[in-house]
Amino acid sequence: MDPTIPYIACVLGAGALYLLVRPGRPTVKIIAGLIGLMVFIWLAVSAAGRIEARGAWPEPFFLIFSVIAISAAVRMITHTRPVYSALYFVLVVFASAGMFLMLEAEFMAFALIIVYAGAILITYMFVLMLAQQASRADGVVEQAGYDVNPREPAAAVVVGFIMLALFTNMIFGTDGSMVMELQASRTPAEASVEAWNELDAMSLRRDSVIEPYLDGGKVVIGADGSTIVHARPDGTAHITVSQSMGRLVEDIELPESAQPVNVERVGWALIWKFPVSLEVAGVILLLAMFGAVVLARRQIELGEADLHAAAGMTHYSTSDALHAGGDEA
Repeated sequence: MDPTIPYIACVLGAGALYLLVRPGRPTVKIIAGLIGLMVFIWLAVSAAGRIEARGAWPEPFFLIFSVIAISAAVRMITHTRPVYSALYFVLVVFASAGMFLMLEAEFMAFALIIVYAGAILITYMFVLMLAQQASRADGVVEQAGYDVNPREPAAAVVVGFIMLALFTNMIFGTDGSMVMELQASRTPAEASVEAWNELDAMSLRRDSVIEPYLDGGKVVIGADGSTIVHARPDGTAHITVSQSMGRLVEDIELPESAQPVNVERVGWALIWKFPVSLEVAGVILLLAMFGAVVLARRQIELGEADLHAAAGMTHYSTSDALHAGGDEA
């Protein structure tokens, strides 16, 4: 594949998305949508030729989830109704979770759904309390301009597609060759050793694992005074148990099933390695919820121009809102 194709696609896609996001006539949005669709098809055909040359086609479900995620993401940021945008966001989350399941990352898939399901509920709360909904099903014109039009569409589109171009450069390189091959950063033995070391650090989990193997004996602590589960470079592990007042010492192999599962390892990493980040995230979310309640309870009489100025959208006029309302007609 020509190395310039992804970057040309990013530029054309950014232009099409900008025309879809900004207020404009329905004809312009239809043309922009067709341009974006053609760019997507062009990029997909180019990538298919490269994949065919490599002889490694992705799974059909991966393609399905990818198309759903991209389509829903575009509609999420271009729809003029906040409620429908939130529903499209739910679709993006479920499609992303499906791809995580295909990567055998079950914890990430369920965490994505659980976390963002809560975020979606918060979004609905914002919508119900702050957004001014139309009184009729087809009455988009009745919505205020700051509820229909994005604040800085050009800046958002440019930043988003610059990041996409950077990721493209990381994946394909400057000559079009794949520089990020799907290779394991560690061998299975190294990953197993890390899992055994984490088990040794989880005192309660470790004690429950080794208890059936003691048989009245006593576990021998390592020379460092803390290690109980001894991991070998080949990925296996054992514990040392002393019987009969320490006169008989034997090494007992631990099965691979004794290793902590992914959920336990993620929880351990959050609590043990990143406790400050976890607490800060919780405080930020709590403050955001209090802020939403305070903003919803404020009753300030502002004119239409003052509301636009407060939202930083002084460059939009009433005609822009009328054009945006005509899109849904």
